[in-house]
Amino acid sequence: MKILCSLPVRKEQREQVRSILSEANFLGVKDFSQVDQDVEVLVSFGHDISEETLFHFPRLRWIQVMSSGIDHLPLQAMAGRGIALTNARGAHQIQMSEHILWSILTIMRQGQISIHHQERKVWDPEVRIDELYDKTVCIIGAGSIGEAVAKKCRAFGMTVWGITHSVKNHQAYDRIGMSHDLNAFLAKSDIVVVIVPLTSQTFGMFNKNLISQMKTGSYLVNVARGAVMDESALVEALKTGKIRAAALDVFVQEPLPESSPFWEMKNVLLTPHIAGRSPHYVARTFELFKKNLKVYPDFSQMTNHIDISRGY
Repeated sequence: MKILCSLPVRKEQREQVRSILSEANFLGVKDFSQVDQDVEVLVSFGHDISEETLFHFPRLRWIQVMSSGIDHLPLQAMAGRGIALTNARGAHQIQMSEHILWSILTIMRQGQISIHHQERKVWDPEVRIDELYDKTVCIIGAGSIGEAVAKKCRAFGMTVWGITHSVKNHQAYDRIGMSHDLNAFLAKSDIVVVIVPLTSQTFGMFNKNLISQMKTGSYLVNVARGAVMDESALVEALKTGKIRAAALDVFVQEPLPESSPFWEMKNVLLTPHIAGRSPHYVARTFELFKKNLKVYPDFSQMTNHIDISRGY
C-alpha cells in the first residue's frame, strides 16, 4: 500500500506509519505526477491536488489534508470518485486562538497606531483605547478553534456568545445560537470573530446588509477566508465608523494587491494569512493522520471525516 506525502518524510515518521500498517510504504514527494499510479492515500496541504491528480491515481481512496479549509480541493470530482476526505481541524486551535486574542487586544488598545507613532517618534498619550473586560464577543463558527477562543475571552472577563450550525454541548459559551440568531447577536456584540469555513452558504455572507446589523462602533476579526467578506462593504463600514477597527488575516485576493485600501487604513490590523502558522503544526497534523490510519479503511471512524456535500 503506497501513501504519498507532499512534505519530506523523516525516517521515524516512516517507521511510525509502518508500525500501524506494516504493508504501508510512506513516501515524501515534491511532485505527485512523477509517481506511479499505485497510490491509495495522499497527505498534503491540498494546493497540489487537482482533478488531474485524481485521474493520475485511479486507486486513490483517501486524502488527508493538513489544513482546515477544503475549498481549494476538487471536491465534486472527489465525491464522484467516492474518495474520502479528512482535514486538520483541531490542529489550529492553540495558535489561532492566540492570534485572535492578540488581534483583539491590538485593535482595542490601538497597538497598530502605537507602532505607527513609534516609527515616526510621535508621543501621543491621547490615543483612544478600549478594554476587553465586560465586553460581549460573538464567535461565528463555534468549532474547536472557537471554543479555544471562548475560553481565553472568558479569562479576560468577557461575555462570550457563539454561532454554530449544530446543537451540541458548548460549555465554553455564555450563550449559543444558530444562523437565524445571527442578526440579533451582531446587534449586541462589541467584538465579532469570524472563523467559519468557506462554503456556498458562507461565501459573501458578510455583505452590506449583514454588516448593517452589527453594533455601531464594534470590532471585527476575520481569520476564516477572505471570500466570506464583501470587502467593499467592509471598507465603507470602516470609513464611516460602523466598524471601529478590524483585524484581517485573510483576503479575497492573496497576496493582497498594493492597490487595496486596507493597506492605508489606520483602523485595520493586517496580517498575511498567518493565524494558523506554528512551529508545532506539522507534528500535530501528523498525529491526526496516524490516528486516522489506525482505523483505515473505516472512514466513518476517522477524525474530521468531511461531508463533501456540506463542505465541512
